[in-house]
Amino acid sequence: MSTLFEITGDDIALLDDAELRTLIGLLCEADYRQAGLPITGITWGGNQDARDGGLDVSVRGNITPPPNSFIPRGTTGFQVKKPDMPPQKIADEMRPDGVLREVIKELIQQNGAYVIVSSKASTTHSALNNRNKAMREAVKDQPDHLNLQLNFLDRGLIAAWVRNHPSLILRVRHKIGRPLKGWHAYENWAKSPGGTEEEYLLDEGLRLHDRTTSGSEGMAVQDGLAKLQALLTAPGGCVRLAGLSGVGKTRLVQALFDPRVNQASLNPTEVFYTDMSEGPVPDPAGMAEQLIAGRTRAILIVDNCPPELHNQLARVCSGAHSTISLLTVEYDVRDDLPNETSAFRLEPASEEIIKKLIGKRFSHIAQVDAQTIAKFSGGN
Repeated sequence: MSTLFEITGDDIALLDDAELRTLIGLLCEADYRQAGLPITGITWGGNQDARDGGLDVSVRGNITPPPNSFIPRGTTGFQVKKPDMPPQKIADEMRPDGVLREVIKELIQQNGAYVIVSSKASTTHSALNNRNKAMREAVKDQPDHLNLQLNFLDRGLIAAWVRNHPSLILRVRHKIGRPLKGWHAYENWAKSPGGTEEEYLLDEGLRLHDRTTSGSEGMAVQDGLAKLQALLTAPGGCVRLAGLSGVGKTRLVQALFDPRVNQASLNPTEVFYTDMSEGPVPDPAGMAEQLIAGRTRAILIVDNCPPELHNQLARVCSGAHSTISLLTVEYDVRDDLPNETSAFRLEPASEEIIKKLIGKRFSHIAQVDAQTIAKFSGGN
């Protein structure tokens, strides 16, 4: 793998507490998604549905984790700490006031696993063994304590886990102020006020036209999203999305990865996004070649992509040994696209959708005024 995708324990140590917890949660999801497993049992801090009993990240269910996963068992609790956790601190964490945490007792009864993650710890093999011994010592007075698998992950092991999912390397590098210029993992590319949590409003109008099929009368956005997802699910898929400025192309692309839109949402831990206006380094062709050389499954998205670059990328991404799906975005679609490319055009939004959007973002605006604004918006 290129040094562009290198990540070290020193990088992990620079993450703050909240971002470290989020990273561990995303890594758990990424392991399951990569194996085609559902992620419904994975929760972490900040998720209002999390019932973690004090754990920072929980994996709960009857599904056996993938063989190469850092998740030991189908029921696993992660305690995520930024400071180093030597043996005495481990004892204090697992047994506050000398009493074993109830959540650890539950994990014992469930034949689960308990993992302590420390981003400051950088341990030798013997020091790692001492930490694992301290964890075993903390539970030895419990009946059936040997049912519980115990692991300790230091920053080096966390970095090794991240290297299994190169898109998350982009995220870590961005968070620690060492980004790859112009390249982004899954995030709020459309710069919506509500971020990635903002609901995507589905328009029933026939807004998306399949330029590949002659005589296409257009389809509703929900049907169009499903078609785009199907084309991008496997390596070799190449899609060109066009539309006037302001009609919501980037926001639609972002919705492809939103599980609230439909069950066929694409894997957000596989995406590499850039906007050509940011002058990405490496350039998209170089990025595609490096991803394929590293046998990395990826969805490559290039916004504001000129036709010549799309054609170049399509040749690379549709090759016999490609590991990449390609989606490029531009204001127009020319007729000289490669045969491998599926082309779509997004039309302006309906007045009803614009009115709903105004109501959500600017609730103080009266409905009659919202209707007037929607009418004059021209679908932008």
